[in-house]
Amino acid sequence: MVKTSPGYEVNRARISLALSEFTVPLLSRIYHAFDGDMVAALVLGEIAHRNVEAWLAEYENAAEQLDDLARRETLMRPCNALSIAESCGLPRETVRRKIVMLIDRGYVYRSEAGFLFLTRNVGDDFEDMTARNVEELLATARRLQALLAR
Repeated sequence: MVKTSPGYEVNRARISLALSEFTVPLLSRIYHAFDGDMVAALVLGEIAHRNVEAWLAEYENAAEQLDDLARRETLMRPCNALSIAESCGLPRETVRRKIVMLIDRGYVYRSEAGFLFLTRNVGDDFEDMTARNVEELLATARRLQALLAR
């Protein structure tokens, strides 16, 4: 547990600062990527998580297999507005409106059966942001480890 680490109590303020130096710019990047619509970002994130979590958790499953349009809906876990609303704690009608916007942006599509799936190229718009987020997260993790070890 983090609270029992040697440096936690002594460096609690520095730990909070390190976390905020990561999270505030992250939230700002998300805010700008979604034109200020943080709820749309949350809805897209939940759809993505539901669709690909189980598939990508198995390391022998290649992410490229999801590019096969004939198979992607059988590989991905389907979801709908109700399941997303429940998991996010948002009103269903709000989620429905965000889904329409995400479909219009080309991030999500609705299958013939009415389920929601990520489009094949959804990550393209976020590739640079994702790389930057990973770099900054790793730097923050190293900083936190050093603070906790003191």
